[in-house]
Amino acid sequence: MNSTEIILAQIEDINELNRISFASKQHWGYPEEWMELWKEDLLLTERDFEVQQIYKLVLEKMIIGFCAIQELPEVYDVTNLWIEPTQIGKGFGKLLLSFCIEKVVLNNKLIVVEADPNAEAFYANQGFVTYGQKESLPKGRFLPLMKKSLYHN
Repeated sequence: MNSTEIILAQIEDINELNRISFASKQHWGYPEEWMELWKEDLLLTERDFEVQQIYKLVLEKMIIGFCAIQELPEVYDVTNLWIEPTQIGKGFGKLLLSFCIEKVVLNNKLIVVEADPNAEAFYANQGFVTYGQKESLPKGRFLPLMKKSLYHN
């Protein structure tokens, strides 16, 4: 791999991170109408930078992905994990997720993610288990709810 680094994202990165999340979601060939329905959920806000730990993956001085994890009272929630479409399938998602879990998850709590159906296999390969589903938009579409524990009781 070329020179990559993972560093804490700054509010100045918001436009580039939002561009990546939207492009990455579009990579799966979803219809434009669906992308419009999800737009709000795909975009980071200033508030997200206050309540989540957001790390960006930089390759040759270009941001090519990011991961955000929020610690909640009961769990850690992976709220975002997006990779630039041209870089998908090269191991960057795994690298970024592993790094963020190692950095952020400090307490014995489950790590959860509301995954895109296309990402379910990716998360399963990272040790997450599907435990339920949540209805999404458009009606009749469901997202896998997945969890992982780093600790064995």
